[in-house]
Amino acid sequence: MPITIDVVQDTVCPWCRIGKKNLDDALKNFDGEAEVRFHPYFLRPEMPEAGRDFREHMRSIKGDDNIEPMLLRVSNIGLQAGLTFNWDTVKRMPNTLLSHALYLSAPVAEQGRVLDAVYQAYFVDGRDIGKKQTLLEIGEGLPVDISKLDNEAFLDEIAGRAEAAQAQGVTGVPFFIIDQKYAVSGAQPPSVLLEAMEEASSQRV
Repeated sequence: MPITIDVVQDTVCPWCRIGKKNLDDALKNFDGEAEVRFHPYFLRPEMPEAGRDFREHMRSIKGDDNIEPMLLRVSNIGLQAGLTFNWDTVKRMPNTLLSHALYLSAPVAEQGRVLDAVYQAYFVDGRDIGKKQTLLEIGEGLPVDISKLDNEAFLDEIAGRAEAAQAQGVTGVPFFIIDQKYAVSGAQPPSVLLEAMEEASSQRV
């Protein structure tokens, strides 16, 4: 049986995008099987449905008008992982409920691919992933169930899962749970994730 890797993340979290890329790189060097399962998290549960201006929001969080050094740091670490962040294109800080619904509507094995498309749309193309029409366009050609974006029960389930993650003590993302034994917090390098995966796999023997 494959080990399980549960990834708690939010779709507007740049560190989550970097963490996922590092996980993907670790999996390439993992001599075993793994099932990756993604879980929703809301960095800002109070975010209005229409979202907020990105820079205004970031300045309010940082408590400083100069957010460029912070963004540059993310960009530089992203480049080390092989990722590009085009902050000049990002105009909105969206409510992320619907974007979680998009990738979670896909089969488990395909959710990572859909999540990558959401990350690309937001961090590279600067698209508003809080808008249903944007998500419909992102989902074209991907194995998603678009009807889930209008399914209130499904959306309520996602919100409940995000709240449950916080209730269980997850205070920052990305957060990785390796085979329900080892917890890894933050956008750790591939080597750290690989070590945890190998240790979990060895415990199976």
